[in-house]
Amino acid sequence: MKVSVVMPTHGRAEYLPRAIESVLGQTISDWELIVVDDNPPGSATREETGKVVSRYSDSRIRYVLNDRNLGGALTRNHGIDEAKTKYISFLDDDDKYLPERLAVQLKAMEENGWDFAVMDGATYRHGTEEKVSERHQRVQEGMTNEELMRIHLLYHLSGTNTFMFRADYLRKIGGFDDAPSCQEWFLMEKALMGGGKFGYLPGIHIRNYQHPGGQLSTGKKKLVGQKILFEHKKRHFRLLTAAERRQVVCRHHGVLFFVHFKMHHYLRAACEAVRCFFASPRDAVAWMKEYKGKITA
Repeated sequence: MKVSVVMPTHGRAEYLPRAIESVLGQTISDWELIVVDDNPPGSATREETGKVVSRYSDSRIRYVLNDRNLGGALTRNHGIDEAKTKYISFLDDDDKYLPERLAVQLKAMEENGWDFAVMDGATYRHGTEEKVSERHQRVQEGMTNEELMRIHLLYHLSGTNTFMFRADYLRKIGGFDDAPSCQEWFLMEKALMGGGKFGYLPGIHIRNYQHPGGQLSTGKKKLVGQKILFEHKKRHFRLLTAAERRQVVCRHHGVLFFVHFKMHHYLRAACEAVRCFFASPRDAVAWMKEYKGKITA
């Protein structure tokens, strides 16, 4: 086997077949799928998840159980520990790969000697197959890791479903941090700062699905995670121009605005909206257009 697909799962047994079958449908066969069950031991959701996985008799599918609920980051790390291949990729339990996803990225990794790589992705509305958005990485050929870090600060080189890592490099940098949110951002930060060879493969080979009410994560963990993320970004402000720093500040307050609004903290949301606008009026307008409709979703 050449590549492990790590799939954490928690409370989404109804979506799991789509994700598993998308791996079974890959155009290459030298993969293993590690489904890591993060449902609480003894729970109905764990029992239901186990029944779904048991439908598949393919020996390349491995079902791994957490001994307690760990959360997304540590569950992925459990899968990384279990992986027996040279390369590791990821897939969320409610999304899917298109048939050539592993083949094209694995080929590029091997031919170019990349330590880690990202692809493009698209988001679809669950149940309708209506495309909501496409995400294309803003990367140019020949960028240094410092230049890539600048792009990561401004636009985020993500998401997790688009990643592929050389297993030894992923373990060297320590895998995912157990952060309240934005774990994929922190992993990419560590990968870039670790000096590994980065690769970008244009093209959409992943479908992420948007579920009702799931367009923007909210809650205290999101607020804490966003503040931690902002502090990490500030450590790299020397890479940015003054205007770009304002853009990062604007984005930070924009996210806090949406989270507070969803939590019905309207006064706090209004304060964050003002901070967002005054940090960078032009970027605030662009940010609002990007998230149009998510307030009422």
